[in-house]
Parts: sequence; C-alpha cells; structure tokens
Amino acid sequence: MSHRPAVVGVIMDYMKLKEENRALSRQEIRDRSLRLESRPQFFWFDIYGPCNLECRHCQFVTHGRTSDQSVSDHVYDTVIKELMPTAYRCNLGGTNLGEMTIAPRFHDFIKDCLKHQVRVNLTTNGTRMDDRWFGDLIDALDIIGFSMEGIEDQFEFMRGFKFRFFRKHVEKVVAGRSARNANFRVEWRYCAHSDNIHQLPDMIRMAREIGVDRIQVMNLIPTLPEHKYKTLFYHRTLANRIFSEARQLAQELDFDINLPPQFDVGVFQKPSELVQLGQTGAAESGGCCSSAGGCGGGSNSKRLELAKCFFPWQTCSINELGNVKPCCVYWRSMGDLQKQSFDQVWNGRKFRKLRASINERSDSLCFSCRMPTFDSERNSSAAHLKAGAAELLKGLFSRQREEVVYSGVMHKDYDPEAETLPIVKRVAASSCESVKEETAVEV
Repeated sequence: MSHRPAVVGVIMDYMKLKEENRALSRQEIRDRSLRLESRPQFFWFDIYGPCNLECRHCQFVTHGRTSDQSVSDHVYDTVIKELMPTAYRCNLGGTNLGEMTIAPRFHDFIKDCLKHQVRVNLTTNGTRMDDRWFGDLIDALDIIGFSMEGIEDQFEFMRGFKFRFFRKHVEKVVAGRSARNANFRVEWRYCAHSDNIHQLPDMIRMAREIGVDRIQVMNLIPTLPEHKYKTLFYHRTLANRIFSEARQLAQELDFDINLPPQFDVGVFQKPSELVQLGQTGAAESGGCCSSAGGCGGGSNSKRLELAKCFFPWQTCSINELGNVKPCCVYWRSMGDLQKQSFDQVWNGRKFRKLRASINERSDSLCFSCRMPTFDSERNSSAAHLKAGAAELLKGLFSRQREEVVYSGVMHKDYDPEAETLPIVKRVAASSCESVKEETAVEV
C-alpha cells in the first residue's frame, strides 16, 4: 500500500489513506501476519525529555529522566513522514516523565497533527497554556489529561506549583473548547494515596463546576521507601469509604469518574502473593486467577482467560531519542530510529516475534499488563519499570502451572473488528446540563 495521500484539489486526502490503512491492518490481523504493510493507527510520542516540575512522587527521583534533550530533526521528520499520514491519534507525552508543552517543537508538532488530521491525546502537568499555540491545540485535541495529586494545599505540596494557576489553565482549556466549538474530553488524572484520598469528593465538585468531563483515579506507584505505606493498598478501609462516597456523589452530579473496585478487606495477603492479573470481564476457572499460596483459588487454579492484544499491529511508542517500543507499558526496545528506518523497526525481528507470541504465550511484560488490578501493592502502570531477573523468573515459573486461554480483546477501543474508532465525540447538552461524550465515531 502506498503511504502517499491522494490529492483532492490542493487538500491532501489523509482520511481516505487512514481508512485504507485501517482496512489493511484488519486483514493483516485476521491473517496473523508478522510482516506488515500497514502502519500504526495510534502511537505514543514524547518529543521532550525535561520537565519544569519536580514532583515528590515522580519516578525521576529514582530512575531519572530518559534524557535532557528535545527530539532530533531526524526522528521528528521520520515520525511525520512514516506515521502521521495513516495515524488517527497521537498520545502525546505521559511515558517519559517529561512535559511536552515546554518542548521547543510543541507548536510545530500540533500544527503537523492538524495538517495530517491526527487527533491529540495530551498528557500535561497544566503549568503552561501559551496563547501562541493555544488555539491550534484546542483544534487538535481529542483528549487532554491533566496530571495531579489532589487539590489546593496537597497539590502545591506534592508539585511545587500554585494550584490557582493550575486551575486557571484548566478553565482556559474548557473556555477555549466552548469558544471554538471543539470536540474533545477534559480529564483530571489523579494519583491517589493516603495523604490526599480524602479530597476526592471535593475534587468531583470542583471538576463539575469548572467543566472537567472526567476524573481518572490511579494508585500511587511508590518510588522511595517512605512512599510505600502511603499507597491505598495499606489504607483499604479508608479508600473503600471514600470510593463509595465518590461513586454516590458522581452519580448524583451526573459526573464521569473512573474508580477502581473496592478493596478486599477480608484477607490481607502479602503483597508478593497478589498477582496483577484481572480486568473487568476476565474469565477465571477454579476460583482465583493466581496459584500463589494463600490465594483464594489455591493450587486448583489451572485455567486463566486473558484478553487478546493487537497493539503490535496497531501501535508503537517513540521517545525523543528515537527509541521505539510497542506501547506505553512494554519497556523493551524494538529499535532505534537514529540508526534504522521505521520499516526496519516495524517489521524487524523483535516486532515480528512479539506479534507471533502475544496472543499465544505472552512474555512477562505483556502478561502483567494484560489484566492489571488496582488491588495490589504494585499498580499495573509500574510495569514499564525494569524488573529484576528473580522477579521475571518467578513470574515465568508460576505461569507454567496454569493453562492460559486468549479470547476477546484487551480494550474495545482497539478491537480490529469494531465499526467505530476511539475518537471522542462530544454531544452538547442544554446550557444548564453537563456535557456528555461518546468515545467513538463512525468511520
């Protein structure tokens, strides 16, 4: 398939090319092709290594940042040429601990997204909303997620940035969306721990007042020893009480909140016995999905059903150094755009091997990511951290006692047979009601 768009008058017909690429990708998935002609439909891109904050719980404290660099011209141009014409959405930022809105090429990239009809899912700390690029950003957005750890004093203590300025920038985005009649979702991505969980109900009220569409609640990933006992895993009764209050309040206010399920407070298992395997809709046979000692299913658990993942056919993740990974969780490199062409990486041995194994015998990273649970000392989003050899071997041998069956899809947004795409479509309600959104549009 040619990756050059058709020309309609003087306008590039990128949507036609994207639809052709999606159809080709579907067929390649059905055929279980390992070497692909299609290109990614969605991709993660980090264009800048540094950040302008030093948050107390950020993983840079122990792991450092990927670099102090901006994306090179070569890597940038490769992404524009090889991925943008066929991609529907770019997940910009959120995987390298950097802040994309301070990147020298941030505005350039937003304009290139508009040119190529690529929607943007931006992860930002909310410290910068520059008038020079604000209008273009509003036009390009599909989702904007503001990272945060509580509100008011808790926010300022953890992030070292005035909350009133953060709120002002969120309000600016909401107002800009209305003024430009744009369609995208505004959400708060809230890192919850024992010091700030009590603020969640007030956060819901504030978000509803401002015009934020959704709050996503995530567990703290401890990076230092003193963080460990601040995770909600060790404050289950408190977390359950606040979660229940938050669910009820969100329902009363008709507000969208993504909360984890209630913690199990009946049996306090050792953290090492809690396996990160569970997602809504997971089918288990013989009780608990884990064969670890002390788990409800015990050694009788012989069958585990995992959802199929098609990310190796649909996505990739590229950082500012040109390092290519299959997604935002899988940390092993597939290749380097500084040294290889995109096709050499996309159809290289590592990507082909992953496509062959991911829905038959997943490696440790994919197995851990596939069915993450919140009810664990280690939240699933820590899966990109490099595990020690002992941990990987333990996971490998524990899985040999189970029969793993793959069925369904990992996420409906990436179902290759879906008739819709995971692009936000906001439907304006009456002026006195909140704005509703659907998470797909027909193609």
